[in-house]
Amino acid sequence: MIVSNTTPLSCLLKIGQAELLRRLYDRLVIPEEVAAELDQAGPVHQDWREQLHFVQIIPTDVRDPVLTLLTAEIDPGEAAAIALARRIGSELLIMDDQAGRRFAQRVGLTVTGTVGVVMAATESGLINDPFSLLEDLRSRGGLWLSDGFLQKMHASWSGS
Repeated sequence: MIVSNTTPLSCLLKIGQAELLRRLYDRLVIPEEVAAELDQAGPVHQDWREQLHFVQIIPTDVRDPVLTLLTAEIDPGEAAAIALARRIGSELLIMDDQAGRRFAQRVGLTVTGTVGVVMAATESGLINDPFSLLEDLRSRGGLWLSDGFLQKMHASWSGS
């Protein structure tokens, strides 16, 4: 099972590419805090439950000590996603926030972000031009990517 935090879902929803997740991952789950964050986005994501019909919402174990510890340090959705991924032995956590990623890696989770999803979709043959999709995520999806980061990615991708 794959666990996702809010930002990757939100960014992909905003540009109409949420279907990539279904095509890449057999089973995608989110904690109820992530569902609540998507619900709170109002008109931006009003139909997210239809677009992400393949995503299962898992109740949070409020007694989880990892959740308690993380909630004091990071956003509730990120904390719940990390705690859920750890609890179910998730093979992958999709999260963009750097602080959340560091916590997830410290508890032994394998982490990727929205960029990693795009690159996995490219390697799987689901998209041909990852850089136009990344630019779309940056301009319309709300994903912060620096020019320098994209230049380095482009150079390493072109060199492989």
